[in-house]
Amino acid sequence: MTIENKMTGDFRSKPKTMEIAEKIITFTKGLGPSRQEIKGQMTFAGKRKFLWMWTYGGTGDGTLYLTVCLDREVKDPHFHYVKQTSPTRWNHHVVVKSLNQIESPWFKDLVKAGYDFANK
Repeated sequence: MTIENKMTGDFRSKPKTMEIAEKIITFTKGLGPSRQEIKGQMTFAGKRKFLWMWTYGGTGDGTLYLTVCLDREVKDPHFHYVKQTSPTRWNHHVVVKSLNQIESPWFKDLVKAGYDFANK
C-alpha cells in the first residue's frame, strides 16, 4: 500500500487536524473580512494573502502546517523557521500539533499581525 503524501488544504479526512483548522478559521474570520480559498493549501487574504494552512496525506492526524506572512521578521522559538521572501516580506512557519498552541497569545498575535499586514 502506498501512502499519498500530497499537500492538501482539505482536512476532512483527518478529524484532529480539522478541529485545529476550524479553530484557526474561526479566529481568523473574527479579525474582520478576508477571502478564504482551498486549492493545494487553505489560504486567507485581505489585500494580499497572509495565511496558508496545509497537511500531507502521509502526515499523522493532528498535525497542521501553517505559514503567516509579515512585513518584518519576528524571532520566536515557536517558529519552525522564518524566511525572508522579499525586502518587506517574511514567512513565519509553524508546525501545529495541539489546540494549546493555537489558543496561546503568541499564536493569536502572529495571525492578527498577518491579517493587519495583509490589509495595509
